[in-house]
Amino acid sequence: MLAVDGLTVHFETRRGVVRALDRVSLRIAPGEIVGLVGESGSGKSVLSYAISGLLDAAARIVAGDILWYGTPIGPGREQRTTRAAVAQIFQNPRASLNPIRTIGQQLADVAGKRRVADLLRSVRLDPEKARNYSFELSGGQCQRVGIALALGCEPELLVADESTTGLDVTTEAAVMELIGDLSARRGMATLLVTHNLALAAAHCHRILVMHAGQIVESAPVAMLTTAALHPYTAQLIAATPQHCASADDLQVIPGQLPDLAGPLTPCRFATRCQRHAPECDEAPPPLVAITPDHLVACRHPLC
Repeated sequence: MLAVDGLTVHFETRRGVVRALDRVSLRIAPGEIVGLVGESGSGKSVLSYAISGLLDAAARIVAGDILWYGTPIGPGREQRTTRAAVAQIFQNPRASLNPIRTIGQQLADVAGKRRVADLLRSVRLDPEKARNYSFELSGGQCQRVGIALALGCEPELLVADESTTGLDVTTEAAVMELIGDLSARRGMATLLVTHNLALAAAHCHRILVMHAGQIVESAPVAMLTTAALHPYTAQLIAATPQHCASADDLQVIPGQLPDLAGPLTPCRFATRCQRHAPECDEAPPPLVAITPDHLVACRHPLC
């Protein structure tokens, strides 16, 4: 359905050029739920905005293509014929809603008045909530309204950018169950953008790991969590409570993400990597298929 090939995105800023994405490639099939995981500031949201056609005016696509069923689509949403096929849920559900218009009015803008009740039911909300304003709803309810707005245009691809951030565990589970159910029933593909590896492992079919604007590993969930090949992925797993036997097993990833406006090594994890060698600084590591489903960008993988 969606293919991103070698996408490189820069931002022109007062500090200089921020190299936000570097040769990013991914594939998403109909009905598939793909997780995009990495630390805050790793470029996940930039990639999601590029796919949705919502990049900032300061952004410049330096190289690469975004393909929808094999046809290249431009970076601007107004230039696309696929604009209604891709919908996005944003990080802050309450801020993405208009506080001076009712929920029903906002849904009607997208889907028409006749579909408002059905859309609310589809996200397990009482149709009476159409009369409410966003400030009268809880965070979880606002997130469900955000999903309903996204579904109003009947998308083939849903981009969920940190869609459960700030929600309690029970509401988070309900929202993710809802997304999974809609993906299964409608054949809708989903790109789940999150810093929460455990959440992605619980609800996705496949996970892409991103570090400082580079995709470093891609694999099915079971393969990634039990046999990670990239040092960064292994450290992410070791820093996740759900994947540790005890609190004593938890580890901290050393160092910080590099400044994307400053000098960068070909492998942007090099300064934090315990397996770093001189050849790592010669050229960017290619994304190599260790198995047909397991790809890693590392000159010294954990195998």
